[in-house]
Amino acid sequence: MTAVLSAQAKPFKIDDTVFVALPSDNIKDDAFIIGKVTGVNAQQNYIISVIDYVAGHDYGLSCVPMVKKSAPNSKASPYDVAWDVWKDTTVLEKERLEYLVRAKEVMGLSEGKHLFIERNNLYIVFGRWKSDAPMLTTERLEQAEHEAVNARVEVMIPALQLAQQHRRSFYDVFHRPYLPEESVLPLSQLLETVYRLFERDKVLKAAWFDFKKNRKNTVGRYYFLIEAVNKILNDANDQLYKDGIEKVSPKLIQDFKHKLKRLEISLLSE
Repeated sequence: MTAVLSAQAKPFKIDDTVFVALPSDNIKDDAFIIGKVTGVNAQQNYIISVIDYVAGHDYGLSCVPMVKKSAPNSKASPYDVAWDVWKDTTVLEKERLEYLVRAKEVMGLSEGKHLFIERNNLYIVFGRWKSDAPMLTTERLEQAEHEAVNARVEVMIPALQLAQQHRRSFYDVFHRPYLPEESVLPLSQLLETVYRLFERDKVLKAAWFDFKKNRKNTVGRYYFLIEAVNKILNDANDQLYKDGIEKVSPKLIQDFKHKLKRLEISLLSE
């Protein structure tokens, strides 16, 4: 998990029900644990008894198992024994184990639920843009950009900015869909934006190269940017074959093809 919880961790008491937030940069891999505080160790991290959790996530790097009914420093419950019980780290044992979690990842239950609902809503908005939902406006994407800060997924903002420019390439300010020939100029400007973005960020370029090679988007930090660029390039290529494109001036079509080709060539080399 690479997303960071920026809010100051609050102190919780024994028997408080808490939300352990384990966000991811791509949102779809977000995980959380709802549990009851059973203890606090010397470093002020929390020991919790699990009530509910997201199944399938690997919690091995986020939690330290402890045999229930044993104090943090108890010699009767060695570290190795708890790990021996916890063989599958994608399943949190509720009956025999409790878990030590970092205080910075622990939130109030309602606060945590609200945060993750916000994050899920952002993921839905981005998905609606990718699927060309006709009722999704540029204003909603602008709003999502601000919401990304509150949802602690700032890595999503550059992709949302590209999504806004993409949407403006296909709809006017009154949300009227452009004719295919009307979209060529704004799409050409969008291709220039993407080209400059890759020229500035060599790590992003390497992540894109890896994505095209493996056909799988695995880079959390750049997940949304790669998804956005992939859609933009596909849509730009498709635009050349739309009915009415013959109405565009040959000079503009030549410039559009040049920018598309330049970008594709640039992205083929690391």
